[in-house]
Amino acid sequence: MKFLVDENMSRAIVGWLRSQGHDVLFAAEAQPGATDPAWAALAEQEGRVVITQDKDFGELVFRDGMASHGVILLRLDDASVADVLARMQEVWAVIEANPSSRFIVVTETRVRV
Repeated sequence: MKFLVDENMSRAIVGWLRSQGHDVLFAAEAQPGATDPAWAALAEQEGRVVITQDKDFGELVFRDGMASHGVILLRLDDASVADVLARMQEVWAVIEANPSSRFIVVTETRVRV
C-alpha cells in the first residue's frame, strides 16, 4: 500500500510501515511545514492513504468535500510512541481490509470505518 504519513507522526511508525514493504512518504522528510490541504491533494494525486493524528484532515474531507484516497486518523491521546505502534499493529487487519477511499478512526478501544 502507499501511505503519506503526516509530520505529527513518529518516525517509528514510518519505519514499521516501510519494514512491512509499504511505500511511505513521510511529510517530515519530504517538506516539513507544508499545509494539510497540500498534503491531502498530493496524497490523492499519488493514490496514498494519509495516516495522521490531526483532525484537520477530517474537516478537509467531510466539511470541505476534498477528494481523498483514504485517511487513517489515530485518536490516541497522550499515548506513547510504543503504544501507538502497538495499537496500529492490533488494528492492521481492519486497515488492510479497507485500503482506500475510507476514513478510518482508531481509538484506544474502537475502530470506525
